[in-house]
Amino acid sequence: MKTLIGVGAYIERNEKILMGRKPKDIGPYPNKWHLPGGGIEENETVIECLEREIKEETGLTVIKYKEMFFSDDITENKHHKMTHYIFLVFEVEVNDIEPVAGDDLVVLKWIDKKELKQIPLTTPSIKMFKSLGYI
Repeated sequence: MKTLIGVGAYIERNEKILMGRKPKDIGPYPNKWHLPGGGIEENETVIECLEREIKEETGLTVIKYKEMFFSDDITENKHHKMTHYIFLVFEVEVNDIEPVAGDDLVVLKWIDKKELKQIPLTTPSIKMFKSLGYI
């Protein structure tokens, strides 16, 4: 079984969390809401990945970060092969511009914590938000 490591950025403003959704046919969690982020590329550090993914998916620049949460999940990838995904989540402070969905996101939205119970979330997102007491 293949193992992939990815990062996620917990970005909060005014009691809302920045979240994105991929199309119905992309990734291991199609059409589900998740934190902006993605997989580490060859010869890339975790922080380089965090900065790159946030820029690609939101257009935002990471200013500060700190470790926040760890999660993992074993699920099928887009090729229907079982894959072990390891997620490292960082609480991130970004520049003050408005984010724009980029890369492989179809939508990027500030979501109120109270709405988290009503939207389809990825398994790692559910684990994290439960641990934070949001769902």
